[in-house]
Amino acid sequence: MRRIIVFMFMAVLIMLPCQGIGAVIDWKQFNEGIRLAQKQDKKIFLHFRTDWCGYCGQMERVSFKDSAVVRFLNENFVSIKVDGDKEKFIAEAYKVTGYPDNRFLDEKKEEAYRLPGFVDPMTLLFFLEYIQSDSFKTMDPMQYYKTR
Repeated sequence: MRRIIVFMFMAVLIMLPCQGIGAVIDWKQFNEGIRLAQKQDKKIFLHFRTDWCGYCGQMERVSFKDSAVVRFLNENFVSIKVDGDKEKFIAEAYKVTGYPDNRFLDEKKEEAYRLPGFVDPMTLLFFLEYIQSDSFKTMDPMQYYKTR
């Protein structure tokens, strides 16, 4: 019995790094993120949030802790987080009317897609793949879903 417990403990320890436990999104400030995306010719994931927004906190705790989401964002996008209360001029420029609000910008920094509200990890990953694959240029999300 002791061998089984030791084996299971070792298996869990080995698997933890594979699951991305502790991995975090490499968030950038707005101006820094825009410059970096231009330099790297990457798309942008632009997340608008506030401290008082309950669903914003839920995205932080759930969606932005998901290892697949973290990995995909860090590898394929420049992620920018904007506090709508502290950076009102940016939120106003993007016509944000509620929080959270998620935008996907293409390499030319033009809005490719808008996804307002709380987005669960599986849905967020779907849209990240949809945008990264440039499918948004030729089909709507439902058509993309049917091709997968």
